Amino acid sequence: MLPEASANQYRAQQAITGTTAKAVSRLWARMGTDFDTSWSRIGPQVLEVVETGRAAAVAVAVPYTAAVLAETGQTAEPIGALSATAFLASAPDGRAVASLLEQSVIKAKVAVGSGVATERALTGAGQWLTMATLTTLADTRRMVYQADIMQRPTLTGFTRMLNPPSCKDCIILAGKWFRWNEGFERHPNCDCTHIPAAENVSGDFRTDPNAMFDAMTPAEQERVFGRSEARALREGADIYKVVNQSNRKLSTANSAIDMIYRNAGTRTNAIKMLQQQGFILDRGRVAVPRSPGVKSDAQVIAAGRGKGSVSIAGQPVTTARATRFDAVTSGTRDPLARSTMTAAERRLYDANYRLEYALRTGNVPRSIGASSADIYAQPIFATPARIAELREELRLQVALLNHTSTPDSVRRLARLLGL
Repeated sequence: MLPEASANQYRAQQAITGTTAKAVSRLWARMGTDFDTSWSRIGPQVLEVVETGRAAAVAVAVPYTAAVLAETGQTAEPIGALSATAFLASAPDGRAVASLLEQSVIKAKVAVGSGVATERALTGAGQWLTMATLTTLADTRRMVYQADIMQRPTLTGFTRMLNPPSCKDCIILAGKWFRWNEGFERHPNCDCTHIPAAENVSGDFRTDPNAMFDAMTPAEQERVFGRSEARALREGADIYKVVNQSNRKLSTANSAIDMIYRNAGTRTNAIKMLQQQGFILDRGRVAVPRSPGVKSDAQVIAAGRGKGSVSIAGQPVTTARATRFDAVTSGTRDPLARSTMTAAERRLYDANYRLEYALRTGNVPRSIGASSADIYAQPIFATPARIAELREELRLQVALLNHTSTPDSVRRLARLLGL
């Protein structure tokens, strides 16, 4: 039987996903024909909804692996404790979540520019935003599962489990066992997940391709597999031969955790990299999931001491929180210090930074400013298509400078940046 912990995880994550996606769709429905103005109104709300959903997904995912292992009688002690905040620092692909969500507006504008009617462009972009939301939630929780499996040296792998409804490409992978360092193949909007296991675990239709097919109605079978293929399967054909795996449209996830898989070489190195990047804390520390807006560990220390100069592990550290504190207490701030910027200023600053970085280095930045993750992660190449997206992101922010609701501080920042 499939572990009850997996079934509980499935139900909880489905509830989080459904609630988040519906809320995002409701907000997108408020978009009007003035894309820039509409997004400036609903964009922050969309970001808050998605970040809240991600925080809930991580909170539910953190204890999952331990629960399955206990239920199935497996012993696999972890090296440390997972840090929930580390999984929420950025989108799974390394970019800022706000930047990812803003792509919906860019896609709508590009569609209109190519001759698509405004209403149709909004519909298509809204569908993309929902897909991006679902994929981001799924990849975020998968990062937690993967990290927890990786940090348990005696746990050699995981079994793939479906979250129906599923496509035929995912169905034939149901129940397949993968080693700990094998990337999780997925397509956009894929929500398949892991069952931690030293070897393959038999289960229900979620881990058995043939059982999944048999559980579907004839109409569902034909919709997913095709009419002729479904008929062949009902007559006893081999599901793996019917769905030719060489034609599967799946790619391996490109998250920070997957990058560690590829670059680490050994499991010991992988664990060290997870610790260095903050995904795994010492077991003596408590990893408490925090909701969006709650400060990081270093910022909490700075806030508690109430001063700009703080010390962590005996070393002086200047945190974003400390910089903001100094700005407030002194009454002055560096207009180019990102940590003291307003949200509107930061959107302009970040868009300019990403484009300049891509043009200068040929790679897309994973974060704004230097990041230790860049030492280990493979570069994200700045393809012509991605450069075009970055240019449009910046153009969108520059266009807002002429809007009457744009604060003067944003215009001053634009002048400092030479825009």
